[in-house]
Amino acid sequence: MLGVSVSMKTLRSPFFEARKVCDELWYKDAWNAKAEDYNHDFSVGERVGETDQKGKIEDIVNLFYNRFESITEILRSQSGFKASGTIKQIWKEKKRTKDYNIVGIVLEVKRTKSGGKMVTLEDMTGTIRVFVRKDDPASAVILNDDVVGITGRFDKQGGEMFWVSRVVYPDILSNNMNKGGEDYDPISIAFISDLHMGSKEFLEKEWDGMMKWLNTNDPVAKNIKWLVLSGDIIDGIGIYPGHEENICIANSFDQYEFCARKLDHLPAHITPIILPGNHDAVRPAEPQPQFETGVQQKFNSTIFTGNPARINLSGIDVLSYHGKGLDDIIPRIEDVTYEEPHKGMELMLKKRHLAPLWGERNALSPEEEDQMIIRRPPDIFVTGHTHAHNASWHKGIPLIVSSTFQNETDFMRMMGSKPKKGFLTIYNIRNREIKVKGFVDN
Repeated sequence: MLGVSVSMKTLRSPFFEARKVCDELWYKDAWNAKAEDYNHDFSVGERVGETDQKGKIEDIVNLFYNRFESITEILRSQSGFKASGTIKQIWKEKKRTKDYNIVGIVLEVKRTKSGGKMVTLEDMTGTIRVFVRKDDPASAVILNDDVVGITGRFDKQGGEMFWVSRVVYPDILSNNMNKGGEDYDPISIAFISDLHMGSKEFLEKEWDGMMKWLNTNDPVAKNIKWLVLSGDIIDGIGIYPGHEENICIANSFDQYEFCARKLDHLPAHITPIILPGNHDAVRPAEPQPQFETGVQQKFNSTIFTGNPARINLSGIDVLSYHGKGLDDIIPRIEDVTYEEPHKGMELMLKKRHLAPLWGERNALSPEEEDQMIIRRPPDIFVTGHTHAHNASWHKGIPLIVSSTFQNETDFMRMMGSKPKKGFLTIYNIRNREIKVKGFVDN
């Protein structure tokens, strides 16, 4: 096949590895079903990034108030963690022989000589400094603007130091197996991102090879019902210094026109779903609204969403996020890298927030409601942005790092980023199996 140099690889969910039901007919035949035989069943969640906020200080305060209240409720309802009182009330009582539960937003994190973390927490009533030991796993991942629960007690000497014995994040429950199984349609969702059409490094030949394969009678190709494109659809204009030297289509609207015509080659049984990224012609601050009407009208039979997006596809709840929040997590967490961004996705689920840090590399808009909160666990979580590729599982949820269709640029070489390009990740709804099809020799 034109452009295909990597064989199909299959990743099975832990659910089926444990049950060993591969001999069941509904499981084996899930990849042989034709997507065209099943209903076009989808819904898009609340639109994001469209409030008329001005970025005033009261808007920012209200955003953090909403974050605090929302994640506090997740902590209470999911883990049963409840604060012993407000920080002001706990300071007033301050019994040195009693354990206290505190819920707060992380205001400041300082590393101590011992390797632990001195953390300042705040709520609407006051602040408190607490000490997290070096051997506590939370010490390595706690960040400014996290909402966390802690348990501990005041020291016996002066009662001014609060020693932490437990840190509680609003993490998803263990073994929270996502929806799927024999009651669901035996069809697939495919994932890519970071096409960067309009770039000199756009892999047009390989893209055309993928389109050719999608139009074949290959059972996997015929099985795909949805194609999720998680941002950076075009390369844009003036995104980084010297960007103009790397583009071959000088106008962003012409780049979208080019992209629309490329997507016209999709077979009729595949519906594309597009959300923006930081290279697209929408505001850079997250959450990002969907493309303006003039751009949308260039495309045929396409679903548009903002970024991030909650999309229900044939009964499966997909959380798609372009992923720029990773730019703030990766420099601060040792185990998270641009080569393994799925570890950052695990932290996002643990913290229940896609971009917790305010005022850093990733610009955030102070919406009336914090739309970057992961209010409920998704059935699938997908990101792009990093130009990496990975398909893995975390507590029953598939984590998909969508692959790019852009070759390495001068800017990427300068940043030390080497793309894993040309992979189409395909998830079967019924059997919870992931297949990866490669179209580029990496």
